[in-house]
Amino acid sequence: MYITKPVTSEELIVWNEIIAKCPYSEALHTYEWHNALKYSFKQMKPLYLTVKDDYGNIVSVMPCFIFQPIPMIKSLSSVPWTLPGGILIISEVDVQALIKSVCQKIDEIADQNRLMEITITLPVNFDEKIVNEFISNGFINQENRFTHILDLDKGYDFVWNAYNKRVRGAVRKAEKTGVIVRETEDEKDMIVFYKMYIEMMRRFGSTPKPYSLLRYLQISPIARLVVAELNGNIIAGLLFLHFNRYVRLWCETSDTNFLSYRPNNAIINYIIKWSCENGYKMVDFGASPIGNDGLVAFKEEWGAKMQWFKTLYKVHSLWRKRLWEVAEPSVRRVYAEIQRFRL
Repeated sequence: MYITKPVTSEELIVWNEIIAKCPYSEALHTYEWHNALKYSFKQMKPLYLTVKDDYGNIVSVMPCFIFQPIPMIKSLSSVPWTLPGGILIISEVDVQALIKSVCQKIDEIADQNRLMEITITLPVNFDEKIVNEFISNGFINQENRFTHILDLDKGYDFVWNAYNKRVRGAVRKAEKTGVIVRETEDEKDMIVFYKMYIEMMRRFGSTPKPYSLLRYLQISPIARLVVAELNGNIIAGLLFLHFNRYVRLWCETSDTNFLSYRPNNAIINYIIKWSCENGYKMVDFGASPIGNDGLVAFKEEWGAKMQWFKTLYKVHSLWRKRLWEVAEPSVRRVYAEIQRFRL
């Protein structure tokens, strides 16, 4: 009933038009996002899959990556970093037959490429039928995670009035104390932003994204860098993604010496207002670590509501997976140091 195969060159040219037919597609599914990761990570190879019915119509797509961090270790993931990925369903389908076709193809790809595992993170509006069908095809439900999504359907004035009063107070304080928020494609601004970002990631012991990725996205049609200035100096910034109906707050940092000026609040409010003015329907605040109640409370003060999403995985080579589990911490540490050295 359905055939899953790699996208043709003609289909790839209009890839964004195809995925825009799915109401929950976002920047993470676009050609530009995949190209940005391919450009910045030589270890990542984009893979675009289409699912067609008996009449040759595309009814679903699954953008994903083959990732090879070290020799002998390769995996397939819908989107890196456990961000919501596929599968995107464009029209009415037989879910059981559709997922069976997709699983057969990615299992075939796994065998051909000697992959250690396949990881699929579903979007927040996942259908339990889809989850159950993946499980019936050998996948395991790895974890349930949550994000926070702000509904913009009623417009900016409604959203502003629905903010917690502390949020409105923080936005007003930033304005009164002279914080200026602006968008920028200037590379000098990105360098300042990235230096703050590297320092923040060092404090948290996290692995930073490479400069080349953030710069590539900054001047792409699916992302914008918004910075907050005080007396002409950048004190905070946020790189957000946007496509179709969806805005995602993605990469944020700030100078800890100026947090009392509330630059982050000013930036988020700017992005929410921009999203409303440009016809977007929701802002995704991103996933929160389990147990970080302070971060959850901060997001909910904006009126964002918790929504769950799922990650499923299927191991194809247990010994390769165990080898990667041993090697991964060291690889991440080396990679983080390389990013600081390059800067």
